[in-house]
Amino acid sequence: MRKEVLYAILAGLTLGLIVAFGAYRANIALSPKNPGQSEATPTPKPEFAITLAGPSNLDVFGENTASLSGITKANAFVAVSVEEEDYLTQADTKGSFEVSVELIGGVNQIVITAFDEKGSEVTQKLLLVYSSEFQKYITEEESPGQEEPDSIRERVEQKVSQALKSPKALLGTVTDISENTLQIKSSGGEIEQISVSADTSALAMGNTNKEVKVADVAIGDYIVAMGFMNGNGVLDTKRILITSPDEATNRMAIFVKVSEDNNTSLTTQIIRTGEDKKVSPQRTAAIFLISEGEASKITFARINLDDTLVAIGTDASETFTARTVFVVGRP
Repeated sequence: MRKEVLYAILAGLTLGLIVAFGAYRANIALSPKNPGQSEATPTPKPEFAITLAGPSNLDVFGENTASLSGITKANAFVAVSVEEEDYLTQADTKGSFEVSVELIGGVNQIVITAFDEKGSEVTQKLLLVYSSEFQKYITEEESPGQEEPDSIRERVEQKVSQALKSPKALLGTVTDISENTLQIKSSGGEIEQISVSADTSALAMGNTNKEVKVADVAIGDYIVAMGFMNGNGVLDTKRILITSPDEATNRMAIFVKVSEDNNTSLTTQIIRTGEDKKVSPQRTAAIFLISEGEASKITFARINLDDTLVAIGTDASETFTARTVFVVGRP
């Protein structure tokens, strides 16, 4: 008898807890949300993008020219700023663009900016390395043209093989040295292992460049290691440049309309925002008038009121100092 009473009590308690929990959940579901709390606002995405077909970041070139190609918004202006030159092209109606640029010896910081007709913009940066001495290693790795494989597996294997034969560079400060391996730390803090051998050449860069031995590389040196990735993801290094790290470039492009002009500077308005921006040319600035797809060199004084410009240079708080100006629209 006592057991039956005990079971009844336990059953009643269990049922009561279930009912109470259900009521609690219902109240939570029906109660209004705290007005002080708001949902997280998603980060706005760029209106369009730049997708490069090539080259890739940290690609190595044995010649001083590189062809940049990719896709962006249809008919967008694409400004490309390299170490010593600036270029402008316009994407076609499908958004495709291509431009050939000249590289300097060593590391090249490339800044690519695309503008649409409303002034919306997107920028992409990459590093390319040029070494004329490295050309012989590229030639050695090149193989005769191969037929397109039939199976998907063979195609994937061929793509992987081609990627491994593409010369790459790694940049960083040497943190450890062993017999056939150097360890470097990049500016971003990543640790990389690179393989070296007796055949690896080295150049100490400075006021006078000097060929040295790999054994001369010391802990603390900042190096640019060039070679080919092996199957283990380690750079098989063919050549090393001992140099100094470059500061990140502050070169940029702006898309503006002239609102006031004189012979020495311009008052312009940013196309997208309407913000005033003074534009002054540097002493050696190059000025081009784009007409029917052709660029002709003009003087700064020939820039007119209401001209639309793509200017490339550096921006201070009040004045944009232009290295290159392209007049892309004229009423």
